[in-house]
Formats: sequence, structure tokens, C-alpha cells
Amino acid sequence: EMTTDGYEYFSPMVWIELNCRKPPMDDKRFRQALMHLIDRDFVRDRIMFGLARAATGPIASTMSYYTADVKAYEHSVEKAVALLDEMGLKPDDAGVRASVAFTMVPAGEVWTRLAEYVRQAFAAGGVKLDLQSNDLAGWVDAVSNWTFEISGNQVYQNGDPALGVARTYVSSNIRKGVMFSNTSGYSNPKVDELFEAAAVELDPEKRQALYTEVQQILVEDVPVLWLCEQQYPTIHDSRLKEVATTATGINANFATANFAA
Repeated sequence: EMTTDGYEYFSPMVWIELNCRKPPMDDKRFRQALMHLIDRDFVRDRIMFGLARAATGPIASTMSYYTADVKAYEHSVEKAVALLDEMGLKPDDAGVRASVAFTMVPAGEVWTRLAEYVRQAFAAGGVKLDLQSNDLAGWVDAVSNWTFEISGNQVYQNGDPALGVARTYVSSNIRKGVMFSNTSGYSNPKVDELFEAAAVELDPEKRQALYTEVQQILVEDVPVLWLCEQQYPTIHDSRLKEVATTATGINANFATANFAA
């Protein structure tokens, strides 16, 4: 048998990392255009083989304080092109509006397929991607030291937005040389304020309001391109019951696991 239960605590989120310090990624309209060029349902179905949910923003739907009340980016080349035109990024004779280097994630075939799909998807809007291979150390060095332009990433959300989400977007965590920090360089004082307030708020309703607002701002600003909430499969003997009973699944202690009579 196979189950995807048991990873709710981690809630891994896959996204395309953007270096918001470098043009044209420093323009919100460009980032929004890229969101429109990606078919997240395709990523879910054809690259993750259904083991994912299409992402809507920075907090996974399996996490507390998630909201679906955010701006939606449907797959639309037409809307992407309109934003690129608004920026003044006109196509050249080859139909190319912008060329960007994509530092590939050296973590297996799924990430290679994802990079190849993103290259194809962006090309539909005239954004040319130059895929650059690397080893793990080279990838970490490029992303953590901010020399990349576009890359991929996946992070755990660790049970609470204050632990696993805020770190990616708050200005105080822009730390050169530190991986899985705010490597995109995104900075918004209002986002900083909301994350800081939500981290210490004890009232769940007030906390939800703070996290709802911060999700709405982030989805408007698009510091990264959220793709999917990845789901990990656990495959086990069908006679074995109660294998994944908590939000940490097979990372727990199997205290209740048993063979059915």
C-alpha cells in the first residue's frame, strides 16, 4: 500500500528561486509574468506524477494559517506577454524578450525535468533560459552567495510559519553565504512587521489575520515562483497497519505500527 500521509509537519514547498537584486527579476511585473507562464497543474501531474498539490502561495495548504484568499496566477501566456510589454521588454528578431541563466538543482532527475519544463514554459513568453549544470557545492555557493539569477529550491515549513516560512522572506534573514535563508534578497518592511507580530501573537484568530495579510502581500509581490506542495509516498506491506499516524509520519517512532491479525 502507498500513503502520502505523515509529512504535514514538514509540508515541503517547491519553488523557482529568483534573485530579486538583478534585473529583470527586480521588477515585480516580470516575476508576475513568469508566474503566468508556468502551468502548475502540469508540474503536479507530469513532473511530480501526481505526488503534489499545486501551490497558491508561501504557506502550504497542509499548514495552519494557510489561506486561499490570495491573488491567482492562472496559466496565461497572454497575460504574461502583456506584463512584459508593459515593462518595455519587446521581442527581438528571434522572439526573445529577456535572457536569464538558470542554475539547475543537482538533486536528481525530477529537478532536471523541472528545469527543462520551465525553460520551455518561459520560452512561450519570449524569456530565454540558459540551463547551467553544477554539482551540489557549486549550486549552494551560487545561491547562498547571490551570484545566481534563477534557480530552484525546496524547503520544509516545520509545523509553523514562524519557523519554516518567515525565514525566506524577512529582511533580517538576508544573510550572504547562508543557504535556505532569504537568498532572493526580497525586502518589504510591511512583510517584516507582519511576520514579527504573528510570531508572538497568542490569539489564533489574530494570528490568522496577520498571516492572511502577509500571504496576500507576498503573492502580489512574487519573491519566488511557488510551484507545488510536494507529497512524499510511504510504501508498506499491506498487512502493516498504523504506519503513519502523526504529522511526522515515518520520522516518528512506529510505536503503534502493527501487523493486522
